[in-house]
Amino acid sequence: MIASTTSYLWSLQDVLGQGATASVYKARNKRSGELVAVKVFNAVSYNRPQEVQMSEFEMLRKLNHGNIVKLFTVEELPSKQKVLIMEYCSGGSLLSLLEEPQHAFGLPETEFLTVLQCIVQGMNHLRENGVVHRDIKPGNIMRQVGDDGKSVYKLTDFGAARELEDGEKFMSIYGTEEYLHPDMYERAVLRKPHHKSYGVSVDLWSIGVTLYHTATGNLPFTPFEGPRRNKPIMYKITADKPIGAIAGVQRVKGGPIEWSYSLPHHCQLSQGLRALLVPVLAGILEAAQERCWGFDQFFTATTDVLQRQTVHLFSLQQAAAHFIYVHHYSTVSAFFEEVASQTGIELKLQHLLYLGHVLPLEGSMKVVNLPRTSPSQPFIVLSCTPEANTSLPFKERKSVLSVVIVGIIHQYLRIVQLLNLHRELLLQGYYTYM
Repeated sequence: MIASTTSYLWSLQDVLGQGATASVYKARNKRSGELVAVKVFNAVSYNRPQEVQMSEFEMLRKLNHGNIVKLFTVEELPSKQKVLIMEYCSGGSLLSLLEEPQHAFGLPETEFLTVLQCIVQGMNHLRENGVVHRDIKPGNIMRQVGDDGKSVYKLTDFGAARELEDGEKFMSIYGTEEYLHPDMYERAVLRKPHHKSYGVSVDLWSIGVTLYHTATGNLPFTPFEGPRRNKPIMYKITADKPIGAIAGVQRVKGGPIEWSYSLPHHCQLSQGLRALLVPVLAGILEAAQERCWGFDQFFTATTDVLQRQTVHLFSLQQAAAHFIYVHHYSTVSAFFEEVASQTGIELKLQHLLYLGHVLPLEGSMKVVNLPRTSPSQPFIVLSCTPEANTSLPFKERKSVLSVVIVGIIHQYLRIVQLLNLHRELLLQGYYTYM
């Protein structure tokens, strides 16, 4: 049950991941004891031509970025078969994180933003080097956990990657069914011959499915029986998706597809972040390659999201918390407008409190000069007119039977925690007002 190369040793029971062509094990350097990941290819892979076997090594050798798993070296087994010695990521994959019960409804907002930032930075490095990945999915995004507990996500598994500039096309098929662009799905899964070629937009589609999965805990496109049990319907959902829709679910066998143009209430993202994320998902989850965003547009839109400053706000009469995303160089007037957009409270009716005091703000002031806020110390906004109490959106999923009960319990625990926090903010706000 032990395997080794000249410098590394591992147990065949320490499996980190398995794919169609290889298995990845946790290994140690024989001298230093340093942990690494070793990728061992199976017999089918070793029967391929030598240049194909070494393509992943050659691809990784030209890439060097903090959001891409590092390749240290290539060594040989006693059988002379080559293995890849790579960076070990202690947090497992993004998929394993999403499979934890507490993430059955998606990742928390701060962690989701970390995932988004790491994917954008890693993909930007790939495009700068003219590389298309062709198999982006949560299982191919590894998580490194630092000493401070913060996550860094890294793209891995470049066995299907190839060099491809923006205007170039390719014909070969790679990828994983649930994350596959509809044109590729039609040929690879349904086995329908066609003469379509594919460009770098196939990575954008996979990124869109991955981000939706990360935000909600679910795949965006699901037939009644599941993606792998009803493949014709799976293809129909993705290929026939209306413009602007970001999800399609068939809830009854043989029934219609329910299209969604927004993220579900059960996900943990704030209203402010959802409003910024949905247009991005709609732009890259576009089956028609001529209508799909390009990487330039994707990078511009996501960078705009990631560069915004978060201002925490609690609407007292509505008993609702908000995350206001605004650029640090914007004026407070722009902040007031975003508050009006999310709360429905007109600019002239907004009255702000902070840490027990009235907060006077000039419209020309810069957002960067606003006091620092947090979920427990937000700005509190009062309206000069009565407001409806919107509170938390306690809307249940329609198909909770598909979610393990532990995941639902974690969701209720989060709701209780938010209710306790909101109760404290309500008391704080009313005492300040009085």
